Amino acid sequence: MAQLKKQKAKELVARMRKMVAEIRDGISKHGIVHHSQFGAIFAYEVDGFGSQNLMDDANLPSLLSASMIGFVSPRDEVYLNTRLFALSEANPYWMHGPVLSAIGGPHNGPVRAWPLASIVRILTSQDGSGEETREELKAILNSTDGLGLIHESVNAHQVKDWSRE
Repeated sequence: MAQLKKQKAKELVARMRKMVAEIRDGISKHGIVHHSQFGAIFAYEVDGFGSQNLMDDANLPSLLSASMIGFVSPRDEVYLNTRLFALSEANPYWMHGPVLSAIGGPHNGPVRAWPLASIVRILTSQDGSGEETREELKAILNSTDGLGLIHESVNAHQVKDWSRE
C-alpha cells in the first residue's frame, strides 16, 4: 500500500469497506437460518435459492471461529447458538469418541476429528470456570499417540490412527 498513490489507496480502502458491508449485509439477510433445536444460527453455505448447508468444518475460517476472527462478538446470540450447534451431533461433522470429540470435515472422512477445532473451541470458550478449556487441552494431549505432536486429524475412537505428524 505504501507504493500506491494516496488517492488510489483511499479509493481501494473505500471499495474494500463497501465490500465488507455488502458481505455482512448478505450474511445477515441470507446466512442466518432457523434451526428447530438451536434457534437462529449461521448456515455454513447458502445457495441463493433458499437452500442451506447446516454444518461446520474444522478448517479456518469456520463458523466456530467467527468470534475469534472478529466477525461477531463472542456474546452474539446467533454466534452462541451456532457454536452450540457446531459442537453437537446436529453438526454432521461433529466427531465424538473416547480419544477426541471435535469438529472434523467432509474432506478427511468419518470419525476424523481435528485437534485444530479443539484449539478454536478453547480460544472461543466463554466458560468462566475454565472446565471446557481444561477438558479440551487434556483431550488434545491424549490424542497425540504419545508423540507430543498435534496431528491434522485423529480417529475419534483410535488414538493410533492419525494423519500428519
